[in-house]
Amino acid sequence: MDEQTTVMAEGRRMMRLSRELSREHFQALLDEYQRLLTGLFEGRGGRDAEASGDTATAVFATAKDAALAAVAAQHAMAAHDWPQGPRPAISVALDSGQAAAERCAELCDAAEGGQIFVSTTTAGLLADEHLGDLALRDLGEQQTRRTELAVRAFELVVPPATRW
Repeated sequence: MDEQTTVMAEGRRMMRLSRELSREHFQALLDEYQRLLTGLFEGRGGRDAEASGDTATAVFATAKDAALAAVAAQHAMAAHDWPQGPRPAISVALDSGQAAAERCAELCDAAEGGQIFVSTTTAGLLADEHLGDLALRDLGEQQTRRTELAVRAFELVVPPATRW
């Protein structure tokens, strides 16, 4: 049986947006960003969907549901009608089991905008799933931005024809 899997989306380019937009415009963009992600996660069966600042999280019953929600989140961010100017982007991370939020934060920190990083535990759960055109690529140890910590990461690869 699958363990529950946490999805975390973390904003990229948000500091740039906060400098380039007026306070009111940035707050409106951040509010829309949070609504978009929490609404998407809830609509795909995520529980405990919440957003704080530029981070949104939800818990899914299965790793496959979480992976499909992560892909949908990247697509939704790319397709959304954002205001003129720089657009927000997200890095997304998935981890299953205990202490998932902490591991997701580390994985998000290592990922670039547009990437979906998956923990070793979640990659193991996804290995037995039919994911259609999606694939997992072992990236080995990845350095996080804010600490000296290196984390083992797999990337959920989306074919170019369907990529955001």
